[in-house]
Amino acid sequence: MEFFTEYGEASQYQIEEIIGQGSFGVVAAAVDTQTGERVAIKKIHDMFEHAPDGTRILREIKLLRLLRHPNIVGVKHILLPPARREFRDIYVVFELMESDLQKVIQVNENLTAGHHRYFLYQLLHALKYIHAANVFHRDLKPSNILANSNCKLKICDFGLARALRDDAPLAIFWTDYVATRWYRAPELCGSFFSKYTPAIDIWSIGCIFAEVLTGKPLFPGMNVTHQLDLITNVLGTPSYETLSQIRNEKARRYLTGMKRKHPIPFPSIFCNADPQAVRLLERLLAFDPKDRPTAEEALADPYFEGFPNLEHEPSPHPFSKLEFEFERWKLTKDGVRDLIYREILEYHPQMLQDYIRAGGQTSFVYPSGVDGMRLQFVHLEENHLRGERGTPLRRRHASLPRERVCAPMGIDNQDCNNERRTASSAAQITIRSQQEGLTHAYVYQNGTGIPDFCSGYYLQNGSTSASSCVIEENEGPKENGVSAEKVAYELSERLARI
Repeated sequence: MEFFTEYGEASQYQIEEIIGQGSFGVVAAAVDTQTGERVAIKKIHDMFEHAPDGTRILREIKLLRLLRHPNIVGVKHILLPPARREFRDIYVVFELMESDLQKVIQVNENLTAGHHRYFLYQLLHALKYIHAANVFHRDLKPSNILANSNCKLKICDFGLARALRDDAPLAIFWTDYVATRWYRAPELCGSFFSKYTPAIDIWSIGCIFAEVLTGKPLFPGMNVTHQLDLITNVLGTPSYETLSQIRNEKARRYLTGMKRKHPIPFPSIFCNADPQAVRLLERLLAFDPKDRPTAEEALADPYFEGFPNLEHEPSPHPFSKLEFEFERWKLTKDGVRDLIYREILEYHPQMLQDYIRAGGQTSFVYPSGVDGMRLQFVHLEENHLRGERGTPLRRRHASLPRERVCAPMGIDNQDCNNERRTASSAAQITIRSQQEGLTHAYVYQNGTGIPDFCSGYYLQNGSTSASSCVIEENEGPKENGVSAEKVAYELSERLARI
């Protein structure tokens, strides 16, 4: 199989073997010929066949760039496509891991209590970091946790993850069909609540840890109903308070009508495990999400007593609100392609600078002027939080009326006659103002006005062309035997007839 197609940087890597294959691509082990380092290269092919698939890939590579933690797989490089507008595949270079936790559980029946504790310790530290960045993984399972022979674990596959923003309760609209069913929190099985919390990931970690302890899945449901049956068989029927919060009427009716079940003591299920591990597992697998600990609270459990306290633990940098602005809109294939190309340039600094200098134009546009204003506020707000004055985004003027400056008296009336000939005969708005004992009636057109009797009273600009104005005076000179008051009156009559 030809792995690379027309990618100039491909010569830097020597492919050794295919180590994984899925619906979104193929993963190969390779050697970086420049550094001698072994890496994993994931080929994601035909990702623009369906726009949602491209959006998922965009979300994943963006999150993996922003989330930097020892227990999260890192992206080392993304190969530059041969053509910006036409590429269909991308090649993402990861650090190479030897296996995944699912295979480790399957082939290692003699995992010790030390293995159990160290595995959970790493997963909770990664989850603490992810949740601190306001990100929900939503697809945690053993196959999405990479492993090395030195027992090092790294979470991967952020394609279903979401970054929760303070200004938009996106969690309300998230689909319930997330994560492999066996590791899915009960509130996702039945659409229990209107807004999900990081506790959905805590439940998944609990299910993974239970599988590490026993070597087999704890809740291998065949469908949603069976999944809820297996969960309630172990945890018992939920309390009335929990049931009353379920927004899905069908799920609430099913659980309410269920025969009353009593919980099974966890020590009888995990009889060979460390008692402290079992007590922590009970907390992680609480049916009600508010009863589950956070990752930070779980790390403070006595089960981890004696483990080193990571004083220099990495903390996530705050994400710009603009990083995930694409989540708001329905993107076209070309729009997704442009955004992915922009993300790839993050790994090609010189080309990124050239791209920005050239204006960085893409086919992805925000759909309204309101969004443009909101983006400017976000830009200024983020600079303000950093203590910078910042410069606002470039404004686009749309022929706004400019300030008018009064001219001295005695302007040649020839200009008035020229203005009167070019002005339109239909007036739109009449505004009256009192000044120096005179009552003026300014008849405006096209949003601005010029006195019909003398345009020299105002300096006209490009946005005030084809404007006319009639002055009505209480007592004033007549032109050709007709007073300005009569002119205004006749014009008003004419407008009324129209």
